[in-house]
Amino acid sequence: HVDLVCSNESCKERVISGNQMLMFFTLIIIGFVAQKVKLLVNETIDGLSKLVVRLILPLMVFTTVVNGATISGIAQKFPFFLFSFLMIFILVGIGILSSKLMRLPKPTSYINTAIVGFPNTGFMGYPVLLDVFGQEAVFYASLIHMAFNFFVYTYAIMCLTKGDDSEFKLNFKQLLTPGIILIFVGIFIYLFDIQLPSVLMDTINSVGSLTAPLSMMMIGSSLAVYPIKDSFTDWRSYVFAFVRLMIVPFVTMLICRLIHIDPYYANITIITNAMPVGSMVLMLATQYNANVKIVTRNIVVSTLLSVITIPIVVATMLL
Repeated sequence: HVDLVCSNESCKERVISGNQMLMFFTLIIIGFVAQKVKLLVNETIDGLSKLVVRLILPLMVFTTVVNGATISGIAQKFPFFLFSFLMIFILVGIGILSSKLMRLPKPTSYINTAIVGFPNTGFMGYPVLLDVFGQEAVFYASLIHMAFNFFVYTYAIMCLTKGDDSEFKLNFKQLLTPGIILIFVGIFIYLFDIQLPSVLMDTINSVGSLTAPLSMMMIGSSLAVYPIKDSFTDWRSYVFAFVRLMIVPFVTMLICRLIHIDPYYANITIITNAMPVGSMVLMLATQYNANVKIVTRNIVVSTLLSVITIPIVVATMLL
């Protein structure tokens, strides 16, 4: 048991993270095998993806808000919300710099900027944070995700459409995702002390708890339809995976130390930024006819390597 082995919270977090990643890896394998044996088909994966993104994951965030999440200090957390926007700029900067150092041609460099700049916060970040820090951490991560949503539907799309004939149009309706809407609904319910029926809350909690297993199985099933052999033969995928999985959280840690971010919020940000390439990048690349092969290769490599790197980040970089 953790309590018998570890004498401090930091040690416990490392053990929990390692065990959780083993569980995640097992769920990824289950999803991979299920797709290979046709228990999951592309239509099912697409339906599950929409279900998780539009309903299950938002409900998990909603429960963290309604159940407390120390929202009495929302006004005090506003600087953390602004900090999340700053981090997006820094991540994009790392993406631009790494692309220039590798002397990539412009269309490819733009795509790789999006790859480095936008992690898989929803499908992997929330479940890891939930296990390591609990529900409250998911609420604060959702603040980071607001900044993510704004930039992924603006800057990421511009990166993916540069160099082709696709036309970028900013649609503000896309920024109002179910997750963001439910955050504000949850804050309203909490601040005005509205009591929801216990049966309703138990139901919402049950649905929200499906986020981690379904997300991991979806990642596994998605990997099964990607050309894995092609992914592992491109050396650039390893370079960008290293930047995405190790350099980005390390730079995040240094910045948090320099500007004296509270360790609790800093660790949430570090773990969030240690996630592999975001699945939203692939969805947008498909929608806007960008180079899907490059995005796919990086998702495959970074997702598989993250099973090893996330425990390393938790063990070595948390404040």
